[in-house]
Amino acid sequence: MFLPYIPVAVGSHILVAAAGGGIPTINIQQTCRVAAGAMVSLIGGTTTENALSGCLSSEQSARDSIVKDWATFSAADRTQCVRPEVYLPSYVEWLTCLEMERDARKMRQQERDTLSKSKNL
Repeated sequence: MFLPYIPVAVGSHILVAAAGGGIPTINIQQTCRVAAGAMVSLIGGTTTENALSGCLSSEQSARDSIVKDWATFSAADRTQCVRPEVYLPSYVEWLTCLEMERDARKMRQQERDTLSKSKNL
């Protein structure tokens, strides 16, 4: 029997974890409602509707980027960054983590390459 999704409850957030190591689907409406309410109470000056709209747009854009680039992120980075049981389920958070891990690895490799070249001179 094929089960493409496994429902998981994380705190008050419901998400659907993709079977086989895919990208979990989170309820961005609920996540953004909570985040928008917190922003308005902390900062003020904006309506919850504006904050909610901005959050939803950011989350959808981040999800689109993750879907597009999923295969380019290492399995270790995906395991490290996409942890709905630890972090607030947010595509923006996950994408930021994935990009930082990838970029830090590239920088370390460039440093090693530069050091290796300078030793060979």
